[in-house]
Amino acid sequence: MPQVKLISPITRQEIRKVRVAAYCRVSSNSADQQNSYTNQIRVYTSLIQRKKEWELVEIFADEGLSGMNAQNRTEFQRMIKMCEQHQIDLIVTKSVSRFARNAKESLEYVRKLKLLGVGVQFEKEGIYTLALGDEMLLNTFSAIAQEESKAISQNQRLSIMKRMQAGEYVDSNAPYGFRLVDKALVVYEPEAAIVRMMFENYLSGQSTSEIARNLNSRGIKTKTGKSTWRSTKVAYILGNERYCGDCKYQKTYRDTTVPFKQFRNRGQEDMFYASMTHAPLIDRDTFDKVQLLLKKRQDVFGKSTTQNIYPLTSRIQCSVCGSYFRRRQVSGTVKWGCSRHIQDRTQCSSNYYSEERIYDAFVAMVNKLRFSEYDILGQTLLRLESAELKRKQKNTAAREISRSIADLNAKLVMVEQLHAKGYLKDEVHKAQVQEINDQLRRLKRERQCEFSSGITQMIEELTRLKKLLEELEEPLDRFDEKLFTEIVQAISISRRDEMTVTLIGGLRFTEML
Repeated sequence: MPQVKLISPITRQEIRKVRVAAYCRVSSNSADQQNSYTNQIRVYTSLIQRKKEWELVEIFADEGLSGMNAQNRTEFQRMIKMCEQHQIDLIVTKSVSRFARNAKESLEYVRKLKLLGVGVQFEKEGIYTLALGDEMLLNTFSAIAQEESKAISQNQRLSIMKRMQAGEYVDSNAPYGFRLVDKALVVYEPEAAIVRMMFENYLSGQSTSEIARNLNSRGIKTKTGKSTWRSTKVAYILGNERYCGDCKYQKTYRDTTVPFKQFRNRGQEDMFYASMTHAPLIDRDTFDKVQLLLKKRQDVFGKSTTQNIYPLTSRIQCSVCGSYFRRRQVSGTVKWGCSRHIQDRTQCSSNYYSEERIYDAFVAMVNKLRFSEYDILGQTLLRLESAELKRKQKNTAAREISRSIADLNAKLVMVEQLHAKGYLKDEVHKAQVQEINDQLRRLKRERQCEFSSGITQMIEELTRLKKLLEELEEPLDRFDEKLFTEIVQAISISRRDEMTVTLIGGLRFTEML
């Protein structure tokens, strides 16, 4: 009989654990939702730690944010970035509606993660996206979550509309000079004095630009704490009916399809005007006089002359004097020349260039980038991504912040457990939770600053540029205005007839004219 002898390896290969991240989201900042958010963190920390084959990477959590638009969820986007960098193998989340309420976005991100080899496990629905056939289920549940969100939104709209018709609706955003107290607009005197001064100065003959300059020179802050006032902001305040105690409802409206984009109401929806809904800040006589003056000045100064805008308008800069090029008809040919040279040839020595030559140079540059045997953009992206990965790997500050965030999340879970068992009084529990949440928000902002860099933005813009160029199946044979406006940021022309084009992402390429 053959004899078999076991030869044991000197070192056994360690089985790599599945790197797991959890994603939590609550759509408001209310106390109940905060408890739900804390509970989600506690549950997923415990779940991942119980499984020996799993390794906890991080718990990502967006607080007080709607699931309709993934771009607004910073933690969600950071999680996707880490998946793209192959730092996560599996995402665990409570339900499809927690992941996203927009069916289209939900499927897009799941498919993107699937291509990266990253699975998403939805606990409530029992769906694992890497399993065959689960995409159909996901599609169904995503659509249900979206319809639920639409139904909730529709009910809220009907409720708001009834309050508007009754003149009882109060916007949660109080204008400058007011504060919202017990769901009512109350005059806030420190800012109200500034508003009254605006109305008085406008009636005395000052323009909105002069009023804005005066506010800036005095160092007066805007409602959001900014130090710069603009004439448009002043004009908006002067024309806002809420300062005389009235309210015009539904100046803007949202469409009924996901993701509920907001538009200015130009007659598409009903408006409601309610009088004397709150205490006025400006007397009605002063307010009416200002409205008449605003209309009079608009009639006089608001008439604009028609100006032709071309693809090259405000795009070409003279490398000699820095002025922009203007379009001219010279001997029946369309040419572009430096505006200073056009006014006085002695002021600038640059030349005229035919529009056709400029367009041809752009076409030649695009074809080189798209169809050259050297993948210029691809090689550039690889080098940038490598540099960014090295930067993040060496970013010890960001790693320390992540550890601090994990420690605070663990502390938050412990505080909740002590409170649930009755070891912490309500006021002590509330104070500690508030303090921990404040620290978490501060650390997340710091981490975001550590992770964000010019390289990251450049990679995103160059990726977009590459995708736009890859849509070209054949070399360009004529100027493409749409592509030009999408990818060109600036153009500079030198006296040596060299046209330097700056594309999105900051890349510069030079073509001879």
